[in-house]
Amino acid sequence: MATADLTGGVKIDPMPPSNGGLVEVSYNGKLANNANSITLNVGYGEPNSFFKTQKVAMHKTRNEFQGSFVVQASDKLNLYFEDTKGSIDDNDGNYYQTMVDSENLSYG
Repeated sequence: MATADLTGGVKIDPMPPSNGGLVEVSYNGKLANNANSITLNVGYGEPNSFFKTQKVAMHKTRNEFQGSFVVQASDKLNLYFEDTKGSIDDNDGNYYQTMVDSENLSYG
């Protein structure tokens, strides 16, 4: 498995993510330049009915923010980012999405 670019300055490792596995996310998208803090928002399923949502505080490195979380469901993984001013980068309403490897199935 390898790191993959999801567009918009978002990288995810490993790709594909696996249910129960640790995922590392790097972000240098449109909110990163002027932010001191970024929160990664994670949800599974369809955009209007996310389940098993969580918020992950990201830490700033030299040119990007990084955060990690454990995948909680074998479904569509949706990511978006929020700064301390409440500005959101959700890929223009499409979210940053990928499918979770369904080797270890779970249902929300």
